[in-house]
This record gives sequence, C-alpha cells and structure tokens, in this order.
Amino acid sequence: MKFYKLIIYMITMLIAGGSLNLILFGSKWNKTVTFEKSNEVIVNPLIGYAPIAEYTSVAEKYSLVYVDVTWRELEPEEGVYDFAGIDESNQLDMWREQGKRVVFRFVLDKPGDKKHIDIPDWLYDKIDGDGDVYDNSYGKGFSPDYENEIIIKAHEKAIKAIGEYYGKDDFFAYVELGSLGHWGEWHVNYESGIEEMPDEAIRDLYIKPYLTAFPNAQIMMRRSFTPVKTYGLGVFNDMTGDADATAEWLDWINKGGEYTQTGEKFAIVPVPEVWNTAAVGGEFTSSVTMDWLLKYHLDETIELVRSSHMSFIGPKMPEKDSYGEGIGTVLNNLGYRFRINKAKINSSFNGKVLKVSLDWTNDGVAPIYWDWDAYLYLLDENNNITQKKEIDIELTRLTSGKTIRTYSGFSLENLSDKNLKLCIGIVDPNTGEPAIKFAMGGERIGNLSVLYEWINTTNKNNR
Repeated sequence: MKFYKLIIYMITMLIAGGSLNLILFGSKWNKTVTFEKSNEVIVNPLIGYAPIAEYTSVAEKYSLVYVDVTWRELEPEEGVYDFAGIDESNQLDMWREQGKRVVFRFVLDKPGDKKHIDIPDWLYDKIDGDGDVYDNSYGKGFSPDYENEIIIKAHEKAIKAIGEYYGKDDFFAYVELGSLGHWGEWHVNYESGIEEMPDEAIRDLYIKPYLTAFPNAQIMMRRSFTPVKTYGLGVFNDMTGDADATAEWLDWINKGGEYTQTGEKFAIVPVPEVWNTAAVGGEFTSSVTMDWLLKYHLDETIELVRSSHMSFIGPKMPEKDSYGEGIGTVLNNLGYRFRINKAKINSSFNGKVLKVSLDWTNDGVAPIYWDWDAYLYLLDENNNITQKKEIDIELTRLTSGKTIRTYSGFSLENLSDKNLKLCIGIVDPNTGEPAIKFAMGGERIGNLSVLYEWINTTNKNNR
C-alpha cells in the first residue's frame, strides 16, 4: 500500500513540476539536425552582379544595379540638382520598390567618342576652362584642374546634396569614390599632356564629403590609398579577370606601394584582409572578351574573384544567357553564403519552452556589411507565422569560414498537438520581409529556410 502511495505521490509531483510533460512529450521536441552546404545558384541582396540600371531586362535578374552620374547631369544650373531626371533615367523608384540596392559612382571626366565636357557649363565658365581638353587613346573629353578651389568647394556642395537625397538609408549601398580622374578611377593619361593627379592632401578634400553624405553605405576606393585604412573604406578593381592587373591590385592590398600617378612612394598602404570589415567590388576587365573570362579561362577567373573576396561585379559583366554556367559559377563566388551547419532543438525541463541553438556558417568569400535582423519563426500547417523571435547575432561578424553559435527560445504552451515548422529568416530593413536565402539543403518557404517540421506531433511521424 505504501508503494502505491509513493507512486501516486511521484506522479503528482511530476505533473505539478511539468516534468511529466517532458517525459511524455519532451522527446518529440528534442532533435538535432545538420545541413550540408548547397551549390545552388542564388541571387541574394547586396551581392552578385550589378548591371547598368537602365538595362531593365538584365537588371531585373539581380539584386544590385549600377548608376554613374556625371556632374553635368546632376547640376545643370548652379544649385539646381536634377534628381528627378536621374531617378527616371535609372528607374530608381522601381528598383527601390523591388528591394534592389545601388552601386553608385559620381564622375567628372568620362572619355567618349565626341568632344565634350562632363562638368556643367556654369562651372566650366566659373573656372575659366581651367583644365585640359584631350583627344588621346582613351577617347575625347575634358580633365579639370582638381586643385582648383572653386571646383573643390562646388564638389563638396554637390556630394552633400546627393547624400541628402540618396544617403538616408542603404538604398545606395556601395559608393565607389569616383570624382577624380578618367571614369572616376583616380588616374589620368598624363603621358598625353594632361595635368597629373593631385597629391594626397588635395585628394582628401574630395573624399571627406562622401563620409558624411553616405553614413549607411560602403564607400570604396580604386586602390588601397591611405584613407582606406584611416577611414575604414573598401576597395574596387575595375580590371577583374585580368590576371596581371589583378595580381598588382592584390599586391597593393597586401603590401602597399607607390602611386605612380603622382610619384608618392607610400600613398598606397597595406590593408590585408580588408574584406573582413569593408566591401570589395569592381567590374570585369575590358582587356579580354567574356568568352575568355567565362568559357575558356573560367577556372582562372574564379580564382581571381575568390582571392579578391569580392561582393559584386558590375557594370561590366556578362549579359548573354549563353554564358549560363560561367555566370552562375561566378555568382556563387561573390559575397556571403550563409548556412545553418547544425540546429539543436530541445524543450526546457518543465516542457514550456522550446530551446534552439544554431551553428551559423558562412561558406562565401566575404561577410555581409550591414547588420540585418535575423529571426526564428514557428509556422502552422498553413505556413502562417504563430511566433517570431529575434536571434541575437551580428551578421557582420560572420566572416568567411567562421562559425557563430546562437541561442533562442519559444513558448510551447498549447502547441503539443499542432503541426509546426521551425524556420529561419533574415529581414531586409527596407521591405520588412525575409530576403536572404540560406545556401543549404532542405525545404524553403519563400525566403524562409525550414529547420525542422513536426507533423501532428501526438500521433504522426516528424520530419
């Protein structure tokens, strides 16, 4: 009799403490799931190809668009900025609505086939034509005197205006520091008689306005000049795919060097592994054909892209579908590729909380440079969200090859007999919706990846 009383007492205590729930139902929650990395070609935000924004049929395939604007286009009259015209010609309202981001460059000198100037007429008149009209192997155009104080002050105002209009969020995600040199690439063909580039003190006057105008953007330079290290900037390579030019560019990043445009011996500084904290981008070289890059020497191209740790390529990029395999292979080697290596799921001792630990891995070549919010979701049998919990993780710290473990929890009250899916997602702050696809096996619901599914958990198998 005493034995039965003891059993009844123990059951009563288990029920009161919730432990019976753990015994009867706990095991169905306790799961460990692993995920292999996927080779699926994925278009994700903030990385990939950056086609010219005007080319709708190409740009609609990717998450980035490229926009360059000449000063002449921006400010046709002093103090009057044609943002409406820029928005319209580059379809920026449409791209913003679709959640795309912009790679931007401001240009003062763009060589072309015909005689022209890329600064406004009012500015040309103000500086009394101070600069060099050229007609050389690069093309025709006008290279202004970058040391002219009138240009420097007007440039500061122009960048401030651009920032007030486009710099309030991360829509203009990548800003390539143009402004100086042919195509904004910080070099001129001085051998043809054009005035050489200005020294570091003057160049810095063109850089600083960008820093305040674009607080939400990754600002990038053509070479690893001193400001890259000083201000924590990124870099871009407009000769991607050219083995010799890229090797030289990587050598600058790793060792520094001389800026041959001015003869400054130490203007280019070493910033090894700059990609862990600041973005790397650029475009494919024009020195060889796309066939060379993506068909005949694809392995070499991939190696150059991977060793550069690039997040985007554009505007010079493949546009023909005939490069399908090459297009996808390059895309898979740009930027981040997030994966949950292991998900460990179990209930708390009292059976009231579902605890989830996740091992995050980045199989890509670079991190994401914005700390977007990540969430765990519980979905019902109709894929409606029943619970949503923010995950405590700084995605910018998830660098290439690194693993980070996170811990989260859900309430299990009234869920023991429900069909449920545990999912994970990363939310675009501009749209408020999950946007990043995880590069791993398993089911995907929209941009949510399913970590585990419980089907009618009281009497059916789980998966």
